[in-house]
Amino acid sequence: MAEKSITAWGRCKITSGETGNDGSLGASLEDVGKIKEDSTTLELVKGNVNELWGEGHELIDRMELEGSWSLKFTIYKANLAKIAKLFGLSAPQNDRLPMTTTIVQSPRSFVVTPFLDGAIGAELPNSSVSLTPRFVTKEGWTIDVEATTIDPEDEGVATATLFVHHKAQAASAKAAPAKA
Repeated sequence: MAEKSITAWGRCKITSGETGNDGSLGASLEDVGKIKEDSTTLELVKGNVNELWGEGHELIDRMELEGSWSLKFTIYKANLAKIAKLFGLSAPQNDRLPMTTTIVQSPRSFVVTPFLDGAIGAELPNSSVSLTPRFVTKEGWTIDVEATTIDPEDEGVATATLFVHHKAQAASAKAAPAKA
């Protein structure tokens, strides 16, 4: 039987958390919040190409390096506590949050789960992240997030994993009692 292809348009849920010790998907991922419509993109960025050219523009050798995945999205309704949590900063004190960097210091894991049953989602276990807090009068404070996959330390861990989302499986996983 041929696999049915479901378009993954519409709303998606993005969760994030600390990466596992070996670069694997983090064990405790949290919803990043409300995402701006049409702001989410996940694409493969091609790697560098090394070429060796001989006299007369003769191609002698060519090697294409692996690329990386780039996830970009914008979070609405950012507050100081959410900004601090995403950046891995100390909690705001006296309603103030000193911003010393826009680079998240520790790698993060991301899971993009589509809304539609049968659509394809993605797990990015080990990503470097930059965040840009932004104020626009029409939208208030938002956070632009850009995550780029980096190779995990463990060669057995995939840089990215695509999966078919099944609502029934996700619901049963939530309902299953924790093992003692």
